[in-house]
Order: sequence, then C-alpha cells, then structure tokens
Amino acid sequence: MTDFTNNTLDKKLSDRIKQLKETDIVVGVPTFNNEKTIGNILLNLGKGINDYYPNLKSVIINADSSSEDKTVDIASKTRLPKGIEFITSQYSGQKGKGSAIRTILEAARILDAKVCIICEADTKSVTPDWIFNLANPVLKSGYGFVAPYYIRNEHDAAINNSLAYPITRALYGLRIRQPIGGDFAFSNGVLQIFTRNKYWELYSNIYKFGVDIWMTTTALNEGFRVCQSVLGTKLHEENPQKEIAPMFMEITGTLFELMKNYEYRWRNIIGSIQGFIMGDFKFVEAERLRSNYDELLQKFYKGFNENKKIWKILFEENTHREFKSIMNSNSPEDLVLSIELWTKIVYEFACAYNFVPEAEKQAVLEAMLPFYYLRTASFTKEAQLFSDEIADVIVEGNCNVFERLKWYLFDRWDYYSERKGKISIKNKH
Repeated sequence: MTDFTNNTLDKKLSDRIKQLKETDIVVGVPTFNNEKTIGNILLNLGKGINDYYPNLKSVIINADSSSEDKTVDIASKTRLPKGIEFITSQYSGQKGKGSAIRTILEAARILDAKVCIICEADTKSVTPDWIFNLANPVLKSGYGFVAPYYIRNEHDAAINNSLAYPITRALYGLRIRQPIGGDFAFSNGVLQIFTRNKYWELYSNIYKFGVDIWMTTTALNEGFRVCQSVLGTKLHEENPQKEIAPMFMEITGTLFELMKNYEYRWRNIIGSIQGFIMGDFKFVEAERLRSNYDELLQKFYKGFNENKKIWKILFEENTHREFKSIMNSNSPEDLVLSIELWTKIVYEFACAYNFVPEAEKQAVLEAMLPFYYLRTASFTKEAQLFSDEIADVIVEGNCNVFERLKWYLFDRWDYYSERKGKISIKNKH
C-alpha cells in the first residue's frame, strides 16, 4: 500500500473517513478565498445529490488551502440535505489546487467511492444537474473519466483555447474540449491511478495548476474510457488578483513533461476524432468578458526585449526568419501572430523543454510566455466582432492547424533527440 501513502490528510479528515468506512459518491470542492461562491456551490451540489441519488451514501469534502477569508466558516455553516455527510479539511504540505485535489482523491480512494466528482469553487453557474451529468456516465455507462463540456466566453479560457485543447487534441487524437476545465468525474479505477505516489513525485506542477491537464492526459493514455458531459454555461467569479503567468507555466510545464512520458502514444496518432458527448448541447452567449489588447501587447514587447536571444537559439532558422518578418513588417499596434506560426512556436518550446538541462526548463517556459500574450492579443483582434459560437468555430479550425503541422513537431523532436545533451540556453541571454 506504500504506492498510495499520502501524508496530506489531516487528523480530522482521517478520523471521519474511519467513521464512515465507505461511501458511494464523493464530491470534492478545493477552495482558496472563495467566500463569495462557496455557499451557493455547496447548496447546489447538495440539492443535486438529494434529487438524483437520494439512496446512495454521499460525502462532500471541502479541501481548503488556508483561505484568508470566511470560506471555511461559510462552508461549515451551509445546511445540506439530511443524509449527506460534509467534511471540511485543512491539508498539510505544499499549497495549491493540485494538493487540495489530491486530498480529495485520496479520501475518495480510501472510502472506496464508486464515483468521485471535483467542482471548482469560483464558479457562479453550478446547478444541481451538474451532479447527475458528471456522475451518471460513470455510474451507469461505465466511463472512467468525465470531462466537462460547457460554454465559456472566448476570453475566459485563453490558455485552454490557444494551447491545452489544440495540443492535447493533436497529440492524443481525441477532441476533449475542456482538458483543463476544472470540473471532472472519475471512476474508482481512475482513483487508483491518480493517487499513486509515483505521479506526484514525477510531476512537480501537478500540486498547483498543472493538475487538470495531468488528470486528462493520464486518463486518455492509461486505457480508460473517456467522455464529455454537457454542463451548460461556465461563469467564473472575477478575481483581479489572479495571476496568469504562473498558471500558464504550471499548465504548460506539465503538458510538456507528459509528452516525454507518452511519446510512444502521440508518435503513432494522426488526426483526431470527436470525443463522445453526453447530454444535449445548445449554444447560448456567455457573459461578455473583456481582454485588454494593449496590455497584452505591452507584455509581449517586454518579453521580446528579455528573451529574443533565447528565441534565436531555440527556433529553427526558417521559423525564426518568419517571426522576424512579422516583427519588421507590422507596426507595434498592428502586430498579429498567425495560428500557423503560433503552432510552430508551441512545438519549438515543447521540444526545447524536454531536451534542455533540468535547471533551464523554467527559463524555457518564461521565454514562451510572451508569445502566449501575443497570440491571445491576436485572437482577441480576430474574434472581436464574432459571437461566442463563431469564435468557437475559429478555435476548432485552429486545432486543425496543430494537427496539420504535427510533422513539424516530429522534425524538431528528432533534431533535439540527435543532439541530446548539447542544447542549452545558459548564459546566452
């Protein structure tokens, strides 16, 4: 059982688990400073369990990352339907979203849950139906992993739309629209994989925001049946303190690390197929969000001055020449990074990350970040006159480019493989 040792469970949670012994459904809500949303989320989740699974033994677990507001107090005082157990836990160890999710997963495994559901704590649009839509594919249809399928404003999911979705689709051949959506369901079999120590020792960023892409990628490649379930619209509580840079690097670093582990898979996949979608999907316009185009461009140009020498070292000659051409032929306010060039740049950084020395991996991610800002600004410009539905069609078309240019990934990966140990950006910028 040492494969599953997890010292992050606090005594209160461990004692409650021993008392409960086993359960059918575990619903986990990882929190950090979510006092505005946690009460409504718990009420909706409790109602969903009571409406759809009144005869199943259920537990809701709140794994909190030392919130500095009233999140834990509000969660503890929320009245749930009779018969639903509720536990709030302060885990120990490294703080982060992934650590909180690990606590929930471990608790669900020990309780031998038939299904474990994870719901994000900053969501304003949770309904009781989410419980059924996430749990039913596992309980009734035998799926191991259920990803969310919902409408999000194009600016609310920039990392997903520009990177996580297109590269996951191109690499592993299944169209999972929200691989970092944050709301998932897993079977007991998947829990046995996700709670193994070896993964938590291997991928450092899954303790934080890298956890979602790790779970999706692992499920896709470890033989589990994967589907998507319609959840309607996803609306987040606005968080002005939310920092995009560390989130981007944690997600991207995990995504790139997984490429090394699953090279044997993506090497043999061409194109993609639509992942099965449970439920009826109807497109409606999501809450409009603004993306600050000028601020994104400023961040790019700042990064340009700091990283241009690294880019020259890493990029294939023709790709670097193409990038220089768009820099020289556009005024700063009109600069646009095409999806074709963005795809090549993503593949460049994916290869470099996997072959530079370990000490340089973080610098590679930092050098990639300015291009993310530029591509996000470019998409903002491209989609500013479009509805969410049309913008979504554009995202799907962009994914086709990642698939079409997969040969570029093969070429650059092989180039780096042949030069292993000779690639470095140290002291060159």
